[in-house]
Amino acid sequence: MNPLVCNEWTIFFHPLFYAQWLSLVEKVKRLKSKLEPSDFVVHADVKLLKALDVGIKEKIPLDPFASHFVLQKPLQKYGRLKKMGLPNRYRLFFRAFKDKKVIIILWLGFPRKEGDKKDCYQVFSKKVLNGEFPESLESLLTECTPEDFSIDDETNDEKDGEDNDEDFD
Repeated sequence: MNPLVCNEWTIFFHPLFYAQWLSLVEKVKRLKSKLEPSDFVVHADVKLLKALDVGIKEKIPLDPFASHFVLQKPLQKYGRLKKMGLPNRYRLFFRAFKDKKVIIILWLGFPRKEGDKKDCYQVFSKKVLNGEFPESLESLLTECTPEDFSIDDETNDEKDGEDNDEDFD
């Protein structure tokens, strides 16, 4: 497994997020081959991929325990990225372990619609209560299987060696 290291935090993907990430990367690859560059850079999926990339590499590792990431009971062990470049109704859920300086990116939730049983906070809460995310770091890392890899592996492949910022501006 190739974890990403940012700001002295080691970042892993949980299989749930990893599947979402791969799906989004594949969509963006298809879009890149079909769309004109001017249409590609403004497409919603391309913007989402860029926002996730920035959120995972730059925003969360600055301080994963910052107040703007904090969730309330019973989810206080978890954090979420909202806004900060993500489309309005998306939430990126994660768990950080301060003593080991490890962040596990767990799941990308959409939509955010308060009161709806499909609201991403409701769905995430059920996942936590159903034990989809183990309590211990060791158990979580076991779930991040060797075929899972870091964000850099796919974004570098996706950008075909071109100037990385041009594809997402």
